[in-house]
Amino acid sequence: MEQDVVLGIDIGGTKCAVLLARLNGEILERRQIYTRASERNPEAVLGELIGLAAELKKVSPSPIRSIGVVSGGPLDIRRGIICSPPNLPGWDDIHIVSLLSEELELPVRLENDANAGALAEWKFGAGVGVNNLIFLTMGTGIGGGLILDGKICQGANGQAGEVGHQTILPDGPLCSCGKRGCLEALASGPAIARMARESLLYGRHKRVLSLAGGKLTDITAEHIINAAKEGDAFAIAILEEAGTYLGIGLANLIQILNPELILLGTLAIHAGDLLLDPVRKAVKEYAWESSYKNCSILPAALGDRVQDLATIAILLD
Repeated sequence: MEQDVVLGIDIGGTKCAVLLARLNGEILERRQIYTRASERNPEAVLGELIGLAAELKKVSPSPIRSIGVVSGGPLDIRRGIICSPPNLPGWDDIHIVSLLSEELELPVRLENDANAGALAEWKFGAGVGVNNLIFLTMGTGIGGGLILDGKICQGANGQAGEVGHQTILPDGPLCSCGKRGCLEALASGPAIARMARESLLYGRHKRVLSLAGGKLTDITAEHIINAAKEGDAFAIAILEEAGTYLGIGLANLIQILNPELILLGTLAIHAGDLLLDPVRKAVKEYAWESSYKNCSILPAALGDRVQDLATIAILLD
């Protein structure tokens, strides 16, 4: 089975990828395109992806078993529909599973990108051998994937794991989802950048501004992390604040789900203990000792490979 060949399709707001791979995680061929969702309609993007998949199908060393498709949500997993993701304007009720299966004559499985990332870490990364884990994507937004008792948890309509939209601070900053005080509005990449910009307006330390070329509007979470690594006290304080909010959110998850392992992607990988230390401190304060002592909080292991391997991992579940 591990030598079986599959196709993987990763659909993102900025880039899409099509890959030919074995179920053991070996990538045989990979093609990438820019989505340009604001300029092109879904039919154009999907037509290009289907063309690339057809090309890879021709060069496959053996018959292709199936296709794994990963996309940001919301999705209707059971009906195989992409339902208007914020990062894919115009992608309204796209029946992607039926479209791809008809065009490529193969069975297709669709999965949310955070759930798929959790499966990738569980099958190929830091979560191997763990029965209860939580995986958080931490970039533009905060998404979550839950592996509970050895199974992916999808919930009543496939939207379980939206951990970034738990309320941490009532009447806090406005989130992209329209609610206030979500974890995503307090600890995501844009949230960290916003906190820095707001503080700099009042004349706080300028190293972060220097790294951003002197332009307040150009500050990103990466500038905060880089300044913190240089020992900049202002940047360290920003990460401590974001890490505290994140720790409160993780304490909630630990109390409710009792996982053995929480894996944090993207920002946590780059920031390391500058973010993880305040996270762990807050978890210790807000979760029961008997729960948090049985849960390790670590950076995810797969890094930039996670989305590619996610398209494979969902076919192993």
